[in-house]
Amino acid sequence: MNNQSIHESNQWNKFLLYLMGRNIIRVAYFIFNIFFVWRTIVAYNSVFLAGLIPAFSLLGYLIIVIPEGHILDRHNRGTVFRITSFLLAFTYLILVYSDSLAIVYAVALVSSILSSVNSDAFNTILKETVKEEKIQHAVSLSQGTNAISELTGIIAGGILLYLPFEFLAITLFSLPVISIIFGLSRTLNRSGMVDKYGFRGAYRIILVLVPFLMLSLLLNGLFISLDVFGSGLIHIILHDSPFDYSLFVASFPVGLIIGSLFTGKLSSVISRTGTISILLVPLGMVILLIAISRIIYVDIALGIVLGMIVILVNIGLQTIFMKAIPDGVMGRVNSLVTIFSIGGSPLMAAAFSILSNYFYFPYIMAAAGICAVAVSLPAFSILKNLPEKVAGISRIIEKEGEARINEQASG
Repeated sequence: MNNQSIHESNQWNKFLLYLMGRNIIRVAYFIFNIFFVWRTIVAYNSVFLAGLIPAFSLLGYLIIVIPEGHILDRHNRGTVFRITSFLLAFTYLILVYSDSLAIVYAVALVSSILSSVNSDAFNTILKETVKEEKIQHAVSLSQGTNAISELTGIIAGGILLYLPFEFLAITLFSLPVISIIFGLSRTLNRSGMVDKYGFRGAYRIILVLVPFLMLSLLLNGLFISLDVFGSGLIHIILHDSPFDYSLFVASFPVGLIIGSLFTGKLSSVISRTGTISILLVPLGMVILLIAISRIIYVDIALGIVLGMIVILVNIGLQTIFMKAIPDGVMGRVNSLVTIFSIGGSPLMAAAFSILSNYFYFPYIMAAAGICAVAVSLPAFSILKNLPEKVAGISRIIEKEGEARINEQASG
C-alpha cells in the first residue's frame, strides 16, 4: 500500500469515527423528542402543546444557521463538533433540576441549535475527508446510519417512558459525552486559510439554487405534519398506547434502513433528477393514506414505505449537492440552503398546531399529502440541469477569487 492509499484510508476512517459520534448525538435528539412529545400529549391532551416541541426544535436551527456557516468554513470543524457535544451534555442536564413545559421548550430550542451545528460540522467534515468518487457511498452510509440512530432513539425514548425520569436525564447527559470520544480525530485548521469565495460567492451559488430551495421549503414544511400530528393520531384518534406510538414513529426509520439496502444497486438511478421528481408522487400519496387510515398496523406499514421513498430522494439530492459545492464554501452554502430546506418546517409546524384548533387534524394531514403530489409536476423542470448550473457558477466564482487574490498579492 503506497502513501496515497494510506492517506485515503486514514481519511475514510476519520470520516467513520465522526459518523459514529454524530449518530450518538442524533440518538439523544430523538430520545428527547419522543419522550416529551408523548408525555405532553398525554398530560395536556393537546396537539397544539405537543406540536410546539418539534416547532421549537426546528426553530433553533434557524437561529444559528447563518453564523455557523462562517464558523465551519473559517475554523476547525472537528473542534466545533467537540464543543457542541460538550455544551449539549450540560443543556440536557438542566432537565434534572426542572422538567416543566417551559423548560422543555427551552431545552428543545437550545439542544436543537447545538445538535444542528454538530450535524453540519459532520457534513462539512465529510466533504473535507472523502474523495469525490466515494461521496455517494459516504452519503448512502450517512443516510442509512441516520435511520439506525433515529430508530435507536425512538425505541430508547419509548422504553424510557416506562422508567423513572432519572434514567432519561442520565441517558441524555451521557450520550453527548460519549460522542466527544469519537470526535477526537484531527481536522483541517482553516483559521489562516485564504478565502476564495466570501459570502458574495456563496450568495451567487444560492441564486442558482433558488427554485430548488423553494421546492425543498414546501416539501419539508408539508412533511412536518407527521411530526406534529403523529402523537394525536395515535392517542386521540386510535386510542393506542405509548408502545404503539413508538412503533408508528419507528416505522419511518425502519423504512429508511430497508431503503438504504438497495441504494448501492440503484446508485446510477437515484441521483437522476427525473427519478427524484417521480418519487414525490408516491411520497405524497403515502402521507394522504396515513391521514385517512384508522388501523394502526396499516399506518405502521405505510410509515415503512414512506421511509423507503424518502431515503432514495435524500441520497439523490445530497449526492448532487455534495459533488457540486466546493469544500471551501460548503459551510456557508450549506447553512443558506438549510434555511430554505427546513425553514418552512417550524412555520408549518406552528401553523399546523394552530389549525388543529379549528379543523379536524387528519384533514390537515390529508391536504399536506395532496400538496406533495401536486408539487411533483413542476419539480422536474426545477431539478433539470441543476447540478451542471451549480458546478458552473462555482468554477466561475473560484477563478474570480484566485484572480482577486493574485492581484492583491502583486499589488
